Amino acid sequence: MEHELQADTEAGRRLVALAESLAADFATRAGEHDREGSFPAENIDALRATGYLAAPVPRGCGGMGVETIRDVLVASSRLARGDGSTTIGVNMHLNVTMGLRRSYERAMANGDGARAAGIAATLQGIARGEIVLASLSTEPGRELTEPATRATRTGDGWTISGKKTFATMSEAATHLVVSVSWEDDDGHERVSFVQVPAGAPGVTLNHDWDAMGMRASGSGSVSFEDIAVGDGRLVGGFPMGTWNAGLMERFLSAGLVHASPYLGIAEAAAGQGLAMAAKAKKGRNGRPMAERPMIQLLAAENAVDLAAMRGIFDRATRLVDQYFADHIACADYDDVLIAFKEAQCAKTFLNAAAIRVVDRSLTLSGGAGYMSRHPLSRLYRDVRAGAFMHPLAANSAHEFIGRVELGLEPDAA
Repeated sequence: MEHELQADTEAGRRLVALAESLAADFATRAGEHDREGSFPAENIDALRATGYLAAPVPRGCGGMGVETIRDVLVASSRLARGDGSTTIGVNMHLNVTMGLRRSYERAMANGDGARAAGIAATLQGIARGEIVLASLSTEPGRELTEPATRATRTGDGWTISGKKTFATMSEAATHLVVSVSWEDDDGHERVSFVQVPAGAPGVTLNHDWDAMGMRASGSGSVSFEDIAVGDGRLVGGFPMGTWNAGLMERFLSAGLVHASPYLGIAEAAAGQGLAMAAKAKKGRNGRPMAERPMIQLLAAENAVDLAAMRGIFDRATRLVDQYFADHIACADYDDVLIAFKEAQCAKTFLNAAAIRVVDRSLTLSGGAGYMSRHPLSRLYRDVRAGAFMHPLAANSAHEFIGRVELGLEPDAA
């Protein structure tokens, strides 16, 4: 594809090549899974077997050693050309894995060998294919900074109860990373992220995903009832209800992680629309559709949007990578605030532009793409999920960006 983004590193280029190969295979089943609303377990098996799920894991821990967020997400955009539903699922896992790698690097930089060893053990489990992660933070009527899912102290630890929605990848996960609120010894409300085995007593996958698009993503809700966790699992955390430095850093890459599939979806749709318009003819004289000014206008507008999407994606991913390179030892509020705002600007633009590109591509198809079995029909529905995927959904992102631009604290009073 002309002017498509390329990985910067050798490990990244290997991952992109693997993503392209897997995308071609996944595309052969994407329509069937979409129509059935079935979870593509065979795709996850392939991702696990090829080592894709261990892409960000350091080579010393058995992974592929893809060090930059940018290279991981360029590969995600390629994978999404074949199957967006699978890609948003695997991205949930990869985002947590990248976070674990950064935590490992921070522990090493701060001389915390015990913490580094514990994280390394998890990374090694991912590399062996024994651990698949899903991140569960979304709840109806709640901001990301104030989860209603609650950890309550018991005699010898804590119990967790609550419910999460949009639990993408939970159908295949061995462990769920769950955001919870809790009260510390000083009576302060905190937010922490607790890793819970997916098969633990009290964990219920409700299998209630029945959506317009991303139908094969298995993004149903998960309920937690008195899940027991050890006393050491809730330490530190972040102040509840505020976009503090630690929480922004925790979610910094996630917005771009969730935006990357929509670049790939837009690229796939634009290619299909162009191919159909280029060969179509109409009228008794067989006039090529490509000669019509309106078709040329739609193709040009798609080219402009795709160029802008690639540009803002490239800039934002490099900026986030640079932030983490500059802040290995600890977070910095002022720097992460700007990086988070810029990442949200990119996500918001990518989601909106992707919808425009797919809509035009449907028109370029001359109506054929409107048929339910045509791939463009699926892309038309799938692309609409991006605007409300946290972090941040479009309405929250605009508020956050606007407040920061106006010199206000990001948390509305």
